[in-house]
Amino acid sequence: MDLVATPLHPLFAARITGVDLSKPIDEGTQRAIERAMDEYAVCVLPDQHLEDEQQIAFSRCYGPLEMSPGIGRKPGEVPANARIKHREIFDISNLDQSGAILGENNPRAAFMRGNELWHTDSSFRREAATWSMLHAKAVPPAGGDTEFADTRAAYDALPEAMKRRLEGLVAEHSLWHSRARLGGYVPTEEERKSHPSARHQVVRRHPGSGRKALYIAAHASHIIGMPIEEGRALLAELMEFATQPQFVYRHKWRVGDLGIWDNRCTMHRATPFDVTDHVRDLRRTTIIDTTPEVFAG
Repeated sequence: MDLVATPLHPLFAARITGVDLSKPIDEGTQRAIERAMDEYAVCVLPDQHLEDEQQIAFSRCYGPLEMSPGIGRKPGEVPANARIKHREIFDISNLDQSGAILGENNPRAAFMRGNELWHTDSSFRREAATWSMLHAKAVPPAGGDTEFADTRAAYDALPEAMKRRLEGLVAEHSLWHSRARLGGYVPTEEERKSHPSARHQVVRRHPGSGRKALYIAAHASHIIGMPIEEGRALLAELMEFATQPQFVYRHKWRVGDLGIWDNRCTMHRATPFDVTDHVRDLRRTTIIDTTPEVFAG
């Protein structure tokens, strides 16, 4: 069966069928997925019942992987019976390493609440992320969906005067800025030092499609060279514009779904669910962007 991409939204996002990622894929299939991602920016591959090792192997087809820092966990070696044994896997769940639901006062539970803000994975890193891949192991009966916003389409729809205003602007991105917005998680000094801020252009040209895209979201704390409050007001205005319903696709997860998105031209956020009574176990791999930032001009 050949790979088929079926649009899920008028502007972006598609479902990909005709591929089994539990087995190694050939170069032709790799490139077909890459072309679909360049066009749609968000792709969902259903019925992919993968082990963590298989997800890691597939992700590495597209570049080096970021290692999870394990924020909010106790330091030390990973126990042999741990749910997640590989540092390439980011634990996007409400579970501890033994599989028990986190309590409301658990530090990692507080940290994970930040995922309910519109964000772009790893924009607080100088070498940020190209794609993220999220695999659904367990999903709650209601809520816990993921919303995606297309920042290429949003940029295209901006008034010309705003496009001119954004030319050359650079924002500073900080993990701790976004986490402070919801409160509840206080990083250690070591965590602060290991995750310094980074600077990126507010408008970047997406290399796969050649289209310009906004690069903003919750980690963006201020605009370099602009008074703090003025810069934050501009970022808030752009966020409100880019997350209008016409630019947003909402995905309701099913077990076995593998969602892939391009962080360079999308934003995403998790929707709330009953975190104390239901399990949401999704596992993310994140591909490091090793290419120089593409100027929007």
